[in-house]
Amino acid sequence: MTPEDAIDIIIVGTGPAGTTAAIYGQRLGLKTLVFGDTPGGNLYMVERLNNFPAFADGIGGTEFGLKLFQQAQSEGARFAMKRLSSVGKSNGRFEAEDSDGQVHAAAAVIVASGRFPKGLMEQDHRLKGINFCSVCDGPLYRNQQATLAVVGSGNAAAQHALTLSNIAERVYLIHRSRKMKMDAAHSAMVAGRENIQILSETEVMGYIGLDAIEAVEVRPAGQEHREIPISALFLAVGWKPNTDMIDLPVDTTSQGYIKTDARLMSSVPGLFAAGDVRDTDLPQVLTACADGARAARHAAGYLAETLAETLAQTLAQTLAENRSRG
Repeated sequence: MTPEDAIDIIIVGTGPAGTTAAIYGQRLGLKTLVFGDTPGGNLYMVERLNNFPAFADGIGGTEFGLKLFQQAQSEGARFAMKRLSSVGKSNGRFEAEDSDGQVHAAAAVIVASGRFPKGLMEQDHRLKGINFCSVCDGPLYRNQQATLAVVGSGNAAAQHALTLSNIAERVYLIHRSRKMKMDAAHSAMVAGRENIQILSETEVMGYIGLDAIEAVEVRPAGQEHREIPISALFLAVGWKPNTDMIDLPVDTTSQGYIKTDARLMSSVPGLFAAGDVRDTDLPQVLTACADGARAARHAAGYLAETLAETLAQTLAQTLAENRSRG
């Protein structure tokens, strides 16, 4: 590897945390290589980002992600546009193997790989019409007088329901709890859509359909099972951290999120985590960007400390060898 090709920091993820880490890393004088194949990461799933400062009228998730990506590129960050299959460590340096089998080495890694939606049942990936992205798949049901269902009660479920309410004749928002988990702003928007029907304290018990979903079997609290005919189902029942590529003994929560210290460093020295993949109390685009900036800064500090230690050890060894020679 030539000096021009040398990498200081490998960044895993092209979402808000990863691209912001690339921007700040480059501005700190470091050479960054970013892995991931979708500019903006999961932002393409967000129709409208309404809670990011300075965008009073909101901004499309895809547009925001592309702006981040372009800014990181303008700072000199390199984007491999590939995913990583593994991240390990050998001889004191991190080694990351990409999807083409090429191995890349760096002294530090920032894991900003985010999270992905959880499924609900075994048939989630076998039946047609079961989706996780309303922005991507919702338009398939336009002009069909479709009845669509969303399962979940958080902000993601609200965003799905709001997006689909512009497409479908009716949208069911189904959730098990008595009270929805979404914030007040989303709750007000959902309540303002006449074609969204909320089914609280209702559990989805099964899917009906051979190749494609035709109905969901639900059980409202204290009532008998019933079937609701639908054209498609959109799931927003939770998230799982995207950490399968990490082949290192990293401390995580019981749900798999990476634990970090005040510097956003994991239990593995030199391995940092930023954004939704780490144990955070507020998984938002804004906090992911902040995490990316902080992780880059602390990674730069770690590299400087490591270099100083290496130089000190080399100097001490040289002095010892000179003394032994008399």
